[in-house]
Amino acid sequence: MSAATELEFPESEWRLGHPEDYGLDPARLEKATQEIFSIDKRYGFLLVKEGVLVHEQYLRNAEATNQIFSLTKGLGVTLVGIAQRKGLLHVDDLVSDWLPVRHPDIAEDARIKHLLNMTASRSPAGSWWEYNSAEILNSVPGILWLATGMPPAEFYERYLRGPVGLSFEWPSNDRGWIQIGSLGPLAVIRASHRDIARLGLLWMNLGVWRGEQIMESDFVTEALTAPYPESNSAYGYLWWLNSSGGRWRTTGGRAGTDRWFPDAPENMFLGLGARGKVLVVLPDQKIVAVSMGETPQEQSNTYLTRIVDSVLSLL
Repeated sequence: MSAATELEFPESEWRLGHPEDYGLDPARLEKATQEIFSIDKRYGFLLVKEGVLVHEQYLRNAEATNQIFSLTKGLGVTLVGIAQRKGLLHVDDLVSDWLPVRHPDIAEDARIKHLLNMTASRSPAGSWWEYNSAEILNSVPGILWLATGMPPAEFYERYLRGPVGLSFEWPSNDRGWIQIGSLGPLAVIRASHRDIARLGLLWMNLGVWRGEQIMESDFVTEALTAPYPESNSAYGYLWWLNSSGGRWRTTGGRAGTDRWFPDAPENMFLGLGARGKVLVVLPDQKIVAVSMGETPQEQSNTYLTRIVDSVLSLL
């Protein structure tokens, strides 16, 4: 994936633009918006093109927040990328070197990258993909704490929230521990559509924000590549992918060969959270799209396809 070199970045506020000035057909955009809002309990739809906010529509307002559930994973891997850029850890480090006593379902040969790829639960690590939002994934904050020498909540505030301008605090306990997997004792992050768009823009630009290298570009490229495509070609480091080759799998049990979304670009990547929290990033088209709501999870196989197809209809 090549870096997007002609992007704008919001300061405290986004610059607003007209879709037709960025090669988007307003009629198609209106049709896509209507399709997305026809899905049960949609709260919003936002579209960023080249770093400019060209469209947003809400049932509430732009500042309204939503429980983001597993979209938190995209924030979690960003913290790992920041720590690796600082030379504090590396995704090839053995988990056992950081956590000699660890959850029993983490394989002896598992590395940090296997925690991020959901392939840490069987030996040899990488041979089996099993989605986890609980204890296995929530080992990562402990590693971050040991590597950085500070509570993960403080690390987030200093090195991600501040530089990128995110509006939300990451819920933590009194000592500053956070959870990346949403199955845990703490409250789930609440964020706005605009917050999630900032995360997508950072990753679309290979870890660079307003000229500052937040993560190494090589780390971003690695994270957006399926390391074990035979285990799951649709999963990188806590991001969902559209890779060719191997076999894709979803949390709902669907599976197939070739690309998960055959009509979408191969380098499209997604952030997904329960009940319809969706981030779609199309790097070649310099598009970031966000739609959140409270759509019943049993509709996930259909609502995700409808949202992705609606975004693709704009191309």
